Amino acid sequence: MENERVCNSCGVRLTSKGTTFFSCPMCGESQIGRCTNCRDQSVPYVCPKCDFSGP
Repeated sequence: MENERVCNSCGVRLTSKGTTFFSCPMCGESQIGRCTNCRDQSVPYVCPKCDFSGP
């Protein structure tokens, strides 16, 4: 089974337009996924690898 991409903040599946993925700014090892709503509202996320937190 494939790993499903989800928002690191709210857990929603990332399938729609306006979502983004980027490497963790601190460790660079984990992919951070963000949905449109969490991006617009600056909801914090946490890197599952190093616990870095960002808006």
